[in-house]
Amino acid sequence: MPDDSRSESGFQRQSRWVMWLIGFGMSAIFILTLSLSSEVISDLERQRSASSDNVQWTLTQVEVEHLSLMNALEHHLREPDGPLPLSADLGEVRRQFDIFYSRVDTLQSSRLFDELRADPEFARPLDTVMDFLNRTVPRIDGTDEALETQIGMIWEDARAIRGDVRALAIGGLAYFAQTADARRDDTARTLAHLAALSAGLFLALGLVSLYLLYVNSVTRRRGDELVQTNHRMNTILSTSLDGVIVSDAEGRVLEFNPAAEAIFGHSLDEARGRYIGELIVPPHMREAHEAGMTRMREGGERRIVGHGRIQLEAMRANGEVFPAELALQSAFDGDEEIVIGFVRDISKRVANEAELISARDRALAGEKAKADFLTVMSHEIRTPLNGLLGNLSLLKNARPTHEQARFIQNMEVSGQVLLNHVDSVLDIARFEAGKLSVKRETVDLGALMQEIVDGQSGNAASRGNVIEWQWTGTARPWVKTDTQRLRQILLNLVGNAIKFTENGRVSLELEVAEPGGEGKPPVYEFRVIDTGIGIAEDDLDRVFEDFHTRDASIGRSASGTGLGLGIASRFAKAMGGEIGVESTPGDGSVFWVRLPLKPAAAAAEDARETHVVGPVTGLDLLVVEDNEMNLEVIRNMLRIDGHSVTEAMDGKSGVDAAMDRRFDAILMDISMPVMDGPTAARQIRAGGGASSDVPILAVSANVLPHAVEEFREAGMNAFLGKPISLAALRDALAAVTGDDGAGETGAAAPGEAQLASIRSDLGEAAFARFVAQLIEEGDALLPRLARPGRTQEALNELAAECHKFAGSAAMFGALDMRDVLVEFETAAKAGETEELATLAHRAKGVWSRTRKRLTRPA
Repeated sequence: MPDDSRSESGFQRQSRWVMWLIGFGMSAIFILTLSLSSEVISDLERQRSASSDNVQWTLTQVEVEHLSLMNALEHHLREPDGPLPLSADLGEVRRQFDIFYSRVDTLQSSRLFDELRADPEFARPLDTVMDFLNRTVPRIDGTDEALETQIGMIWEDARAIRGDVRALAIGGLAYFAQTADARRDDTARTLAHLAALSAGLFLALGLVSLYLLYVNSVTRRRGDELVQTNHRMNTILSTSLDGVIVSDAEGRVLEFNPAAEAIFGHSLDEARGRYIGELIVPPHMREAHEAGMTRMREGGERRIVGHGRIQLEAMRANGEVFPAELALQSAFDGDEEIVIGFVRDISKRVANEAELISARDRALAGEKAKADFLTVMSHEIRTPLNGLLGNLSLLKNARPTHEQARFIQNMEVSGQVLLNHVDSVLDIARFEAGKLSVKRETVDLGALMQEIVDGQSGNAASRGNVIEWQWTGTARPWVKTDTQRLRQILLNLVGNAIKFTENGRVSLELEVAEPGGEGKPPVYEFRVIDTGIGIAEDDLDRVFEDFHTRDASIGRSASGTGLGLGIASRFAKAMGGEIGVESTPGDGSVFWVRLPLKPAAAAAEDARETHVVGPVTGLDLLVVEDNEMNLEVIRNMLRIDGHSVTEAMDGKSGVDAAMDRRFDAILMDISMPVMDGPTAARQIRAGGGASSDVPILAVSANVLPHAVEEFREAGMNAFLGKPISLAALRDALAAVTGDDGAGETGAAAPGEAQLASIRSDLGEAAFARFVAQLIEEGDALLPRLARPGRTQEALNELAAECHKFAGSAAMFGALDMRDVLVEFETAAKAGETEELATLAHRAKGVWSRTRKRLTRPA
């Protein structure tokens, strides 16, 4: 109904505008017609008035009067002694002169001849004649004797102007004839315009009549449509599932559809005329409702009307309050404003949403429990694997035979693969959380392929299979990629191929599928081809799903969790590539991986791997570290090689020292009070001080690739991971001061080896002092972990202490302690109080083992 009303009123406004314009146009035409008619009448009147004045007769009489004067003068000259007395003859001359003078004076002074006198052709002879008359007046007015003597001269003068007199008459007659013709032409044009306007007026009257017929037709049709629309609207309102309530500006109910009756329990007769506030608004919301109605009536802000659907509470006839969805819109019913409300009962939806939220919370709790379980299991599995790999490393140094060395190498590769499998379980969770990192390093793809084939040769032989690899096309082996991820992908595909192939062949092919160019790296395609049982077409789309295994006779005898291909697919996507499979049941399968890989220089890589860095001595170094123990360990290591060390306990002090003095290099801790390491590095670079361009080494226990990249973005040249060994420190300093562009190392010699290295680097006395200080700090910290405090401020303080002690623990090879403290720090900052209790219990056990190891004699 509101839409039809707006449409109808719009048409009416348009019709009024059109009628107004037509009326204005017709009025203008009518006024113009009256003006032209008045002008025609005026022209005719002027023409009639000119005839009455007898202008032309006056002009012709000038010449007649001149002839009469000439006759009187000639008569006196021919008969000077005539029968009449002299005075009588002269009197006739004077009378004719006066008549002629009067006639010419009329031409000279009458307003009727103003336009004529403006014509030079008329004015010139008129001036000549007037000059004659003015010269003759004294003679005429003189005595008879004097006039008698001058009659001849007057006659001569009068005869001399005869041509001018004729010119006056002819010029005047011609001018007035032209003027009369022009007036007749003007009158004719005016009559023509009048006729055109009359025709236009009649045409406009015709158009108005046609438009009025059209308006009448449209109005009649709109009336019929409005009736139909009202019927439709009534049908819609009566069948709508949403409640529709219409009220006036005062809030009195005008319409209340059946859905509203069902929702609120009021009939239309009960609701009509009542205020909507007392009808459906809960008591606790009525004050706000009345305030909103008052604002609307006074033209103030409308917080609900016209703002779409909102959720609030409504009240049924029995007093029950329920959640409802409401949309309000204002309209005009004639000149009166009305408010239309669309109401929906969302009680069931709110209950369903609450159930979904509860189910989601339960699912998230299950996911967290699964993640915690995977973390614990991966840690427990990794621990014996580290012992296994360590013993294999020791076996290498026991002078094994060539065949034994090959076996040891294969076992070591398989053990490392098993360790990578454990990490891959966690990688699934990292990938789904968007936290799976990819690092780039230079690798020889040929050597990697050979390593995989050698490591899997025993597994392949146990099933009677032959395994081999080859390049297809031109070999371009040196690339930059995430070697661990790529190895894991290929091992998963090769292991899968061996598992489902018996007494057959497994072939690995490598090809540069796309050469690259224009900023795009080449695309390498890795193919793993087997002659196994193949995959049914229905299973091709599901082979990369987690925990999916093929149900075939050979598959039942093959073990596996079904995670390998899912992990391979995730890794391929994380590395910017894609993975797929093609298979024919009974003939075998082809698994392919396409990855964009950036080419690398082989010579530069070889040179980097074989280069041995000797210790650099005599450097002037600035060490920025807030942990006193870490600071003293680093200082003692640096002084062993003869370096000069300046210390700063926070980032701000480090910035001030770098501004005033030029150092050879700066070792910058990351997390410090007052100012952290990245901020300090940025200020040193931007400050323009004495050391603004010297190398800065980031020193941190956070060895994750994204963190290292953040350090570089802050202006740091290299990264040195904790725990720090003297060899790693020497390599890093040699790299940055020698401008090698590398200077990046990880945590070296963890555990017992790291502890022995620290003992050797510092000396027994200093080592014992540092260990005692570390144990004292740890013993003081552990009780606080069990009672972390309740406020976020207290948790943040405890997180800072954990970060500080984690760095100290890492310096002495206590990596387990460092890891649990880093987890505690993260949970404390996030306010995860339930997680803190579990981590505190873990930290207590780890610290007990770490403390025994630190205090054990060398």
